[in-house]
Amino acid sequence: MSKNFAWAFLFAAMMTPAAAADMSASLEAPVSSDWSGFYLGAHAGGGKSVVDWTFTGIGTTADHEGDGAFGGVQAGYNFQSGNWVFGAEADISVSGIKGDTACPNPTYTCSSDAKWLSTVRGRVGYSFDNLLIYGTGGLGLGRFEMSTDDGAGDNGSDSRTEAGWVAGAGVEYAISPRWSVKAEYMYYDFGSARYAVYPTQDSDISQRFHTGKIGVNFKF
Repeated sequence: MSKNFAWAFLFAAMMTPAAAADMSASLEAPVSSDWSGFYLGAHAGGGKSVVDWTFTGIGTTADHEGDGAFGGVQAGYNFQSGNWVFGAEADISVSGIKGDTACPNPTYTCSSDAKWLSTVRGRVGYSFDNLLIYGTGGLGLGRFEMSTDDGAGDNGSDSRTEAGWVAGAGVEYAISPRWSVKAEYMYYDFGSARYAVYPTQDSDISQRFHTGKIGVNFKF
């Protein structure tokens, strides 16, 4: 009896480390989705602008908000280390975000029109297998037209390409090894710039944008 007990004890002692190792391995969440590589994609969404006008030398304002849709393309690269995903992305969108309000001289309408928006950003995310949650930020670029118009042909306008900064966050889901879909919020801040909105009148105009978009990516 004691001999059988000794053999049973020895067998259990030999098996316990292996069993513990198997249990530990089963508790670890394997990373089955690989986000590494180059990708191309397209997106569409909508946005809101907050545009503040201050006419130089006068101090009067023509602040207003705008809205509209936009759409474009993006390209980027991801590198995955464990569950962490690091990358860079660039995008460009044709924009229909515009708005207007009465100028200090109510005969005129003061208008803003964002022609296109673009970003060059870094991304840092955490992967839950097929689901990636990330934050992003970097350089923002845009082409803007500011104008005044009295509706009778007496008008002025100025167009500029501006640089600023952007920050945002998003989620992306891999529906296959190559294809993924995403949703993303982005905030743009272009600071203040001077526009010649009328031949004899300039305005210091600051712009901020809140945007949301959905998109699809193909990974190579």
